[in-house]
Amino acid sequence: MDAKRITRIVLVTLLPFSTALAQDRGAESAKSEALTLKAQMVEFENLKAEIKAQGEKIDRLTQEVAKLSEALKQKSAPPVARAEPVPTPAPANPNAATATAGVDNPAPADAANAKTHVVAKGETLTQISKQYGVSVEEIEQLNKIGDAKKLQAGQTIKIPVSQSPSPSPSP
Repeated sequence: MDAKRITRIVLVTLLPFSTALAQDRGAESAKSEALTLKAQMVEFENLKAEIKAQGEKIDRLTQEVAKLSEALKQKSAPPVARAEPVPTPAPANPNAATATAGVDNPAPADAANAKTHVVAKGETLTQISKQYGVSVEEIEQLNKIGDAKKLQAGQTIKIPVSQSPSPSPSP
């Protein structure tokens, strides 16, 4: 006899006991499903831990890339030179107004009351005013600057001479 026939005969013989066997099989099946579910939960927890570890690696690498990028910027950026006041020659015609980019017809100033300054890249009126010890408003007024944001690198502006006396060295 082949295996299928033997199995059928055993099943038919055990048919009265089938409900008891079904319950046993149900319990075994439930145990099997519980074990499978537990194994899947363990695998899921392992995957979560691996994902967290990978996320931490990504964060560390991102920070390292940012540091390297900053280092590259610092190496490739030319050093910013501090702008020094540049004297400009007096125009042949003292009544002629010189054109200055971003400034509406600056008021003429005599050499005794004003200096000139060439604006460096990234320089602001606040920085310039501190450099010369004058207020931003004085520079804006002398140059008729309505909007300080229009200040451009390479632009020549006039700086009022500070009226405060310079400190004398004490003996």
